[in-house]
Amino acid sequence: TRWRVIRQSATTGAPMLSALGVLASPPSIHASYSTVVNVHVSDLMPVFLSDELNFEWDSRLSSQEMVYSHTHGTLSYQQRAMPFPLAPRDTLLKCGVRVLRRQSRLTSECRSVRDDVAVPPRPGAVRLHLEHTAWRIEALPAVKGVPRTALSLDITVPPDAAHGVPAAVVRHVQKKSLRDSVDSLLAASKRLHLPPHRDFLSWQRTREEARAAERRSGQQGGGEWTEWGGLPSGSLAATSLLVVAHCTAFAVLAIVHPRGSWRRSVRLVASFVM
Repeated sequence: TRWRVIRQSATTGAPMLSALGVLASPPSIHASYSTVVNVHVSDLMPVFLSDELNFEWDSRLSSQEMVYSHTHGTLSYQQRAMPFPLAPRDTLLKCGVRVLRRQSRLTSECRSVRDDVAVPPRPGAVRLHLEHTAWRIEALPAVKGVPRTALSLDITVPPDAAHGVPAAVVRHVQKKSLRDSVDSLLAASKRLHLPPHRDFLSWQRTREEARAAERRSGQQGGGEWTEWGGLPSGSLAATSLLVVAHCTAFAVLAIVHPRGSWRRSVRLVASFVM
């Protein structure tokens, strides 16, 4: 709140203050995207949960590692190359994965943290900050024998991530970058055609359907999942990977945006990020 002196007290001589009003901070930037695909969740999980396959998702990912912080525990550090003359972008994220077997749902949430001891600032890299990101992957009942999975992606970034960029451009980049993230997961899963993840084979399937899926894959379905986990700690990096593309899109957009030509800016961002 801003204040100003309007007069002094006659008895004490102390200044009296008057509120000029609260200076509202600009709101954070939030975006979400959801879709339903005709793929069983077990066919997506081998790519989604594999650190080694992160590079299949994102051609600009240059390095990734899991680091330990005395303050925050296990963290995911990633660095992404940017087109010249932009400096590389990096992120330091704290992530958590929750598996809800009864609801046939997996959620992953991440947020940026600061820890210069665990990961000192890297020379030449620009640190990106994400207030909150969330993947939600939910198996749905099949329709006429066709498996279905609902995919949702949410992200919240600080307001300065799009400083000076027109609102219409921000909205367009929000939707496009999140949609591209989901499309990249689907494309990588289809291209690699890996065996389904055994711990998800039975999700939204009858016993007969689950057994048939096990026979086709040569695996036995899992059954030991708890409400909170079962995932290896290394899988946290995969769950955070593509939401970084959304934040990077704003970083690029803030630089390449020319006045009066937002459509050209969007095309540039699309070519840079993906």
